[in-house]
Amino acid sequence: MSNNQLKYIVLAGLFAIPFVPLIVAKSLFFPFITGKAFVFRLIVEIIFACYLVLAIRDKSYRPKFSWILGALAVFLLVMAMADVFAVNSFKAFWSNYERMEGYVTLLHLGAFFLVMSSVLKTKEIWNKLLVTTVGASAIMATYSFFQLAGKININQGGVRVDGTLGNASYLGIYMVFHIFFASFLFIKSKNLWSKILLGLVGLADIIILYFTATRGAILGFIGGVLISLIYLLLRSEKGDGIRKIAGMGLLILIIFVGIFISVKNTSFIQKNSVLSRFASLSFSEIKTQGRYFVWPMAIKGFIEKPILGWGQEGFNFVFNKYYDPRMYKQEPWFDRAHDTYLDWLIAGGALGLLSYSAIIFYLFYYTIKSSELEKRDKAIILGLVSAYLFNNIFVFDQISSYILFFTVLAFVHSNVPGTKRIKIFSDSEKWRPMIEALILIFTIVVIYLVIYLPWQQNKNLLTVLSLNNQGKIGTIMEYTKPLAGYGMGFPESLEHISQTTMSLVTNPSVPVELKQKLFDLVDGAFKKNIEKVPDDARYRLFYGIFLSRFGWYGRAVEQLVEAQKLSPKKQGIDLELTSNLLLDGKTKEALIVSKYAYEVEPSYEETKFVYGLILMVAGDKLNSDKILGTMPETKMIFDDRYVSMLLVLKQYDQIILVAQKRIELDPGNLQHRITLVAAYLQTERRVEAVQTIQEIIKLDPTFKEKGDYYIKEIQAGRNP
Repeated sequence: MSNNQLKYIVLAGLFAIPFVPLIVAKSLFFPFITGKAFVFRLIVEIIFACYLVLAIRDKSYRPKFSWILGALAVFLLVMAMADVFAVNSFKAFWSNYERMEGYVTLLHLGAFFLVMSSVLKTKEIWNKLLVTTVGASAIMATYSFFQLAGKININQGGVRVDGTLGNASYLGIYMVFHIFFASFLFIKSKNLWSKILLGLVGLADIIILYFTATRGAILGFIGGVLISLIYLLLRSEKGDGIRKIAGMGLLILIIFVGIFISVKNTSFIQKNSVLSRFASLSFSEIKTQGRYFVWPMAIKGFIEKPILGWGQEGFNFVFNKYYDPRMYKQEPWFDRAHDTYLDWLIAGGALGLLSYSAIIFYLFYYTIKSSELEKRDKAIILGLVSAYLFNNIFVFDQISSYILFFTVLAFVHSNVPGTKRIKIFSDSEKWRPMIEALILIFTIVVIYLVIYLPWQQNKNLLTVLSLNNQGKIGTIMEYTKPLAGYGMGFPESLEHISQTTMSLVTNPSVPVELKQKLFDLVDGAFKKNIEKVPDDARYRLFYGIFLSRFGWYGRAVEQLVEAQKLSPKKQGIDLELTSNLLLDGKTKEALIVSKYAYEVEPSYEETKFVYGLILMVAGDKLNSDKILGTMPETKMIFDDRYVSMLLVLKQYDQIILVAQKRIELDPGNLQHRITLVAAYLQTERRVEAVQTIQEIIKLDPTFKEKGDYYIKEIQAGRNP
């Protein structure tokens, strides 16, 4: 293949990547994440292989050195060490389907940076690439407008538009990048129609940014504009038209913010779904968010492993170990600190955060110092990067923002003047054919391992989940495929297939033989996963729940005790352990665990309720009444666990009172009357049982045949 052909393949790939965020792979599990990541990786692998051959043949394509490249190389090296020594090094490298990050993604981003910064060598080609990515944002904006119009569903629900990214926060920062890109091209364009089009796309992107209601991205955008204006104001001479425009823009921005603050409590603001989110910003609101609890956990995790951290995808271990029991109202599992800097601190320790910060430092340094960039260019880049960095205080990166950030890195790096090209391999013609052949073989192997195998496993898992959603059973082979070997998606496949298997336990149409085979398959898979990662409380808990649903209470207790050791303050584990201890006949131990779960955070109603029930079963009526007496009446009446405990204690008179109260509060639910009939029969109140069945027949004539049968049995002295 000629150098020219290689060059055009590389360019085609680079110009295709801006459209990656538009991909939604509905045929894959986690369609908003996996499809984008697989396509991005595939393109990068192909163009990187072509680029290597091109760089070996032609010195002009070899990478040039700047400290952006140096800092990035150090960062990749530090993260490699952190991931090798990670708590879960396998996941640190491969990540999972939900995130599609890990070290494998960092390597692809590094290769993407190297190719882009080395091949795009002129301002003209860079402008064309930026025009392409702004054009892609126009498509994204159009899609988002259809969501606002109700023609396309908003994927995460609610009113916050999310485009093809599946998350409003992701779309917010995506639009911030492209608003600045459009501004960059606007000031450079000399064609009126180009300016009009860029202005319209920029305006559309601003509107969509607004409707994402993403506070971090919008405040970051406002702050970025502020930085750009201040830079122009400081770097422009008196009398310069740019200085006047910057000063006017700065004044308008300050007035706008001041007006909003002064009217934030008006009904217009409070009733607006977007503006009200900004008006409600306060410290008291922050205290209700997951970040308020999670950020201190991240600091504790850093203190424990300060040098190289826990490895990528290691935050879940920190979250479990330092779980704050006040988080019971939040989502049960956090795998990110929801702060990019804390995430790198956890993933790579102090060295990881410092090396990441070095990339940012040199990005700012070369932007300011570059003689290739005009003053207005610098102002826009500084504003964009500042907006991005502010946004990252509250969120984490994902493939779309990574692509855009590394594009900015590559652009600034390519504008560093006077640097030498780095030598790649030997210039000797003798070894080139062999090296090129090795590159081809290596690329094929990488595509197979990094793309094909994870993609195939993802498809296999989705097949199982689709069968379950359709109410179909499938064959044992379909369940076996996602759990074969130990690939990238094994833990996620195990998690979801175990849930599917548990749902089949009570299905009478599923053959007993298949149930047994499925149990053996999942049981073996859990053992394999725990052998690989013994310190993951989440999968210990899932294994315990799985064993419990199949009646293996003793084995479930073993796993749950281990999970509790790994996450000692997570009430969800304690509640499941309490249940299994009780089912295993260990009431005393269940009482100890339930008391601990209650005392670790007394405001949690669920642990209080369970503790009260266990006290009741243990015969401690005084303390049980004291605890349960504080519960809402509806909780005591409608929670079936209370009735179950009364049944265990054979307190049928109390069950009758509960059933009667249920009927009073919820007369349309016939199941309450059936519960009442059963309680009447246990106390030999047969006349009242018959009367209740007759009431059911009146309310539901379709019950007459079955009801008449029950009445005959009861009148004959039998309990049907």
